[in-house]
Amino acid sequence: MSPRARLLTLAAVLGLAFAGVAEASVAPRLVETPATAPGDTLAVLYSGDGGWGPLDQGVAKVLAADGVPVLGVNSLLYFLGKRPPQAVADDLAVQLRRHETRWDRHKIVLVGYSFGADALPAIVPLLPADLRGQIKGLVLIGTGPHGDLTFHPASWLNRATADSYPVAPAVEALKGLPMTCIYGDKERLDICPTLPAATIRQVRLHGGHHFDGDYAGLGKAVLNAAAL
Repeated sequence: MSPRARLLTLAAVLGLAFAGVAEASVAPRLVETPATAPGDTLAVLYSGDGGWGPLDQGVAKVLAADGVPVLGVNSLLYFLGKRPPQAVADDLAVQLRRHETRWDRHKIVLVGYSFGADALPAIVPLLPADLRGQIKGLVLIGTGPHGDLTFHPASWLNRATADSYPVAPAVEALKGLPMTCIYGDKERLDICPTLPAATIRQVRLHGGHHFDGDYAGLGKAVLNAAAL
């Protein structure tokens, strides 16, 4: 890429970043999608760095219709400020306990999309042991090579930052936890196909990073992945 092209790309990304942050500032950090059917499991879904968008909403709707209420985390807003990993895990633990009581669900599925998928492997090991024991599935959608617990505009260029960590070793360290990664067959940067099959189940769907807008199909894949 030429220097001029790099500058134009950076300017575009910064413009999108400011627009995204402005939009996120008036959106809730947490979004609840109550279940419309009985069940025993709740899900927490960490969105991508675009905020709580149509993909996240579509997946949450499918899960809720199947009896799985969803607590959505708007990653763009939640991760705007730098957060220590333990603080992020502590926040999640508080919300899990609160929503287990509110929704009368005591099994947990953790789902992450894009930025959220890259973040979860660093968060899960820091949860209290009793909550980790309730996790029946970890589902990673559109997983990249590096993760952050702080939003950086550079993440929209799929570039690592000084705060980034490699995702693959973090996933492999969770061996023994039921895990599934879901990726699109047109997606080039997803590391799902390269992860050890003995550690994590791999599911390929049609489409790119946004699965060609088939969010209902993606939601069903999440249900199947978590054996819900």
